[in-house]
Amino acid sequence: MDWPAMVWIGGAPGAGKSTIARDLARRGDLPLHPIDLWTYAHLDRMPAPEPLEVQLARGPASATDSFVRIARLRVELVVADVRARSLGEVPALVEGPQLFPSMAGAVPAAVWLAPDAEQTRRARQQRLNRTPDPAGRARLEALLGRDAVLAERIRQEARDHGRTVVEVPADPVWPDVVRAVEDALGAAPRLAPGTELRRQRQYENLAACRQGRLWQADIGLAELPHFPFACECGTAGCAAVWEGTPDEYDRVGTLIAH
Repeated sequence: MDWPAMVWIGGAPGAGKSTIARDLARRGDLPLHPIDLWTYAHLDRMPAPEPLEVQLARGPASATDSFVRIARLRVELVVADVRARSLGEVPALVEGPQLFPSMAGAVPAAVWLAPDAEQTRRARQQRLNRTPDPAGRARLEALLGRDAVLAERIRQEARDHGRTVVEVPADPVWPDVVRAVEDALGAAPRLAPGTELRRQRQYENLAACRQGRLWQADIGLAELPHFPFACECGTAGCAAVWEGTPDEYDRVGTLIAH
């Protein structure tokens, strides 16, 4: 596979990957590429997936195997998506639970977060509290069982492939976790301030709008929760965030969050 420039933050659900990746990408002027923001785009380019309920019904180990099989297919699509961004020497910070150590052969800088089971439970419950999702609540315990197996598989693959894992305890000290991730990833070339940095932040914000609207239509949400949109000022190191819905974002024009 012809790999574009990338750095990875992988790990099991509930480990804080998305929050940490947003923070590091914005402070470090890196293009951010959360795989979950391309979920519906990927569905059109993959075989029809087996329903999640069917996967979970076979038990956590089988559900984990299904997750990994799908993840391998999606990583190929992620590589194509990142290449299409034409970033040159600047690596995209790719984040998502679909990234496993066994898949990262050509990625020089990568780290995986492995959460304690209680941290995963807390994160999933907080996510459910933000939006009405009766189906999610009904399958919570089955998901948590799969999440625990995923976390252990990540630990084992990292040992087998000599990759870095950062453990996330039940009561994490987040600055310490972020520092460990930064140390694992090291320094990277940055997007040029001004037009290019602004263009990439707009690209990411529009991806969030597209994904949110497709998710809303898919599960029948009356209203989308707010999403943390990145500032589009183009200033180096700007980590300012504005929270709103896709419809509110559309009305803003160029988003200046400070």
